[in-house]
Amino acid sequence: MSKYRGSPLGIKLIITLYNLFGYGGTKWLIWIVALFYAFVSRKKRFELNSYYKAVGLPCTFSTYLHHIYAFSLNIFDRFVAREGMQESRIAVERINVKSFQKIHESGGMLVLSHHGNWAQSFKIFQTFDVKLNIVGDEAIDDGIKKLETEGEANRRINIISMKNGMQAILDIARAINNKEILIIMVDRIRNDNKTVEVDFLGRRTLLNSGAFEIAHMRTIPIVGCDIVRDGDEKLKVQFSNIITSQKEEKKEAVSDLAQQYAYFLQRVVREYPLQWFNFYEFWPADKPNQNNT
Repeated sequence: MSKYRGSPLGIKLIITLYNLFGYGGTKWLIWIVALFYAFVSRKKRFELNSYYKAVGLPCTFSTYLHHIYAFSLNIFDRFVAREGMQESRIAVERINVKSFQKIHESGGMLVLSHHGNWAQSFKIFQTFDVKLNIVGDEAIDDGIKKLETEGEANRRINIISMKNGMQAILDIARAINNKEILIIMVDRIRNDNKTVEVDFLGRRTLLNSGAFEIAHMRTIPIVGCDIVRDGDEKLKVQFSNIITSQKEEKKEAVSDLAQQYAYFLQRVVREYPLQWFNFYEFWPADKPNQNNT
């Protein structure tokens, strides 16, 4: 489950059930789905023990089951929200939104991780007149991509795939020049040569350095962003303070930017530990750091 394994057919089935039985009538099925996946992948839960220990959760099957349940609920919300959940029914709590408003005016970058319901960004930002450019390098099924981006509100969302090579670089440059918003995930390593080391949950951790390198080279501000499920039809979005660095040397500046973001991510992960959706051994084999900020 380190990658999203959904299919357009499965998603459409969920949407159909939602339209027939409503939110509460469909939600109970999520427990069945979660129990099934927790059982068939029960050996995999041991890969998460280092994470559970880092956030103070017991290393048990019950924790693993609730972890998968939280993931399943986020996937459920992610797609039924596009189908029938009314804006008036979704309670959205925004924390430190002033940071986002600043980069909304001048352009900049939102840095996210696979924590919480990041894919609900279309719901969070649709009230702003802003073009979102989601940069990624994971393969996306064409059918799922259509489901993600169709609809009036989602026409302001542009997906930039790094698999497109030079075209992706040009698209990123265009977005920056037009003072649009870039959204980049940094918690999964795709290229061993594009990493930066930070302290995260008391351990030596590698993040993808691409976002921080772009921010340094183009002198654009970064804002950490975290979107979590805070209850049925409730979303909570938290923004970090504006992240910039006074370091001039590239390596030092990238490290400084990344560490500032890591502190923000550490705080929100501790607040919602079961919404961390990297279902694999996240850390390389090393000893925990003694200083856990």
